[in-house]
Amino acid sequence: MRTAAAQAVPTFPACGSPQGDVKVSYSEGTHGIVGDTATYTGSDAVYTLTDTTLTQCFCTEDASRGIQTNWWKVSSLTEQEIEVLRREGWSFVPNGALWGLGSEPYLAKNSDFACEGGQGGSVLGASTNGKVLGLATTGSMPLIVGLIALGVVLLVMALKLRRSA
Repeated sequence: MRTAAAQAVPTFPACGSPQGDVKVSYSEGTHGIVGDTATYTGSDAVYTLTDTTLTQCFCTEDASRGIQTNWWKVSSLTEQEIEVLRREGWSFVPNGALWGLGSEPYLAKNSDFACEGGQGGSVLGASTNGKVLGLATTGSMPLIVGLIALGVVLLVMALKLRRSA
């Protein structure tokens, strides 16, 4: 832990190996990132670490970008401590309910991480206490049909070549 003024800053695990209990998980959809006005599409998972800390792991659809957001409930911090942390890159969120959290104030800090997989990036799994969050993406129907059609065409061509030889 680091300290900001008199307050200890909690440590957060990396999204590459997330920890905690899954609060919410989406395999696809449109998502916002605190402190960023852009809209992103991809997968998103939020992990509860303690009663005051959470980690959000977002991966774009093509896995070109991963954004980790560390959330810290800061009801116990003074305005001076919050200002010190804002100068260190934390964003102040006066009401976490707007982001699906409690209505208390939070500080949030984003960092980049490498998403798993090349096509259709996804957030790595974590302990879910025996709950199934969803099924893995195994491909799209047009891709599967296209590969089957290509296989049939190649088989027919191979048979024709064999007969003519």
